Amino acid sequence: MLPKLLDPENQHDYIWADSAYSGECFSDLLSLGGFESRIHEKAARNHPLSDAAKAPNRIKSAIRICFEHVFGCMSTSMSGKLTGKIGVERNEAWWCLNT
Repeated sequence: MLPKLLDPENQHDYIWADSAYSGECFSDLLSLGGFESRIHEKAARNHPLSDAAKAPNRIKSAIRICFEHVFGCMSTSMSGKLTGKIGVERNEAWWCLNT
């Protein structure tokens, strides 16, 4: 999904995402496209994040929450529709059948 979202004609070179997009394969893909990662650090089982790793995550969350609240408001109060489907193909099929 991430390669579909990376547009080389973006005005900015930052990629904001949650910890689901952390890892070597994503960082390699971002560096290959010339993007700078603003992706949250991810903790592992029995290996919690250190305080040094938690601080940048808090800063990233403070910036991301400004945008996520807008999209959440649109989807709940402004007649936005949620499908509850997992995957792009299922969502596209649902929208085609229900419009």
